Amino acid sequence: MTEVDPRVLARARARVTGPVADAAAAPVPAGLVGVTDGERRWALPAWPDGATPALLEEYQSAPMPLERPGPLRRVLAAALRCCWRNLDDDPWPGRPAQIADVLEVHVASVRGDAELMRRWAVGDLRRLADTGWLLLDEEAGTVRLGPRTALWPPESLPPLRALLRRMPPPPAEGA
Repeated sequence: MTEVDPRVLARARARVTGPVADAAAAPVPAGLVGVTDGERRWALPAWPDGATPALLEEYQSAPMPLERPGPLRRVLAAALRCCWRNLDDDPWPGRPAQIADVLEVHVASVRGDAELMRRWAVGDLRRLADTGWLLLDEEAGTVRLGPRTALWPPESLPPLRALLRRMPPPPAEGA
């Protein structure tokens, strides 16, 4: 029987289960990058430098499922606007925000029936949480940035900061 490379196995597990939180001191399997918020650690696939979205797609490792790409991106932007309050800092780990605030920023950023937009956005928040982009606690009514945001390269942050500065502020911040 052929032994499977532990890095390949670790990546396969991460793709199947998504990012799973572990104790902050737990070892990171080979082939993965550990991202911590102080209490917990997530193991995420480490992609080679220069891996483009097209290359990841070719290997069926797209960084984010996009069944509704536009709305999903807008909900992620609304969550970023609420959780990443100091845009001069890095986004990760951000701070918790009320789901209601994220929904209000989202509704203020799009056109259409507000109640319908809220309902669709809740589903998008769940999809983003399932893929590690957000950490959603529906019981507490809060959302935080997920571990995948920790892997954004610094050169990708300036345009993101510019976009977020143009978005409506969260209700608590705008009051």
